[in-house]
Amino acid sequence: MEIEVVYLEKIMGRLENIYHQMEMQMTPPVYIDDGVYPRFRYKTLSDSLACYLKGIKLISTLNACMVLLRKGYTQEIGALCRMISDFHNEIFFLLIPQEGDNFSKDQIRFLEDFFKEELDKPDNPLQSKQKRDNVPVRKIHATFGKLAKNELNPSDAQELMHTIHQAFSGYVHGAYPHIMEMCGGIPPRFHMSGMLDTPRIDACRSQLFGDIHRVIMVTVLVARRLGFTDIEKSTKELLDEFEKDTNSRPTQKADAMLRQMKKK
Repeated sequence: MEIEVVYLEKIMGRLENIYHQMEMQMTPPVYIDDGVYPRFRYKTLSDSLACYLKGIKLISTLNACMVLLRKGYTQEIGALCRMISDFHNEIFFLLIPQEGDNFSKDQIRFLEDFFKEELDKPDNPLQSKQKRDNVPVRKIHATFGKLAKNELNPSDAQELMHTIHQAFSGYVHGAYPHIMEMCGGIPPRFHMSGMLDTPRIDACRSQLFGDIHRVIMVTVLVARRLGFTDIEKSTKELLDEFEKDTNSRPTQKADAMLRQMKKK
């Protein structure tokens, strides 16, 4: 396990560096010190900035998973994997306009909600009445179906996203079947200080291999969306290297793999 974790951490370090390279080519945020809520904010807000920031959050969340993996906290990694899945899907949701050359009402709604401040009265949180206007998850999942239409039936693609979303939701909400995964051994007991040296670790590590693979792929798209062709190229090279090292390059089209999964 140690060698595999070290390898994943090195890949994550290179991914983090890629986002720092993008950061250096972007107009930096400005510091706002109003005496109440000091903060950094961007002057110009855009869909490409939202994709970049979601990518930043992806890297941070996966780095947290690496720390938890070393301690065996598979349940907590499962909760973070739900976040990772959501961030992936939200980037896909924003990648291209959905109404010809224009963004759809749902895309505009998502961006307005994303860039909205958490408190409209930061000096008096109890009197703040800020409300979120979240785009339904099913609409975000439907976008993946459109993007993957050349590889998957759109309804199958949407159902795949929904299944992943639901599977990891149990870790977030503490569902009964997910909590019971913490029980094992002879005699059976609950592992509340991590699950090292249990079968859960292998499954968790495999999940993170897949998540990192997808993060590299989505980072290619983020760099492309920002127009950073040099960074897009270097990220594609990292993707090629990762797929060779881990033997994870797809040998079948997505629709064929999904048909096999349905037969099981």
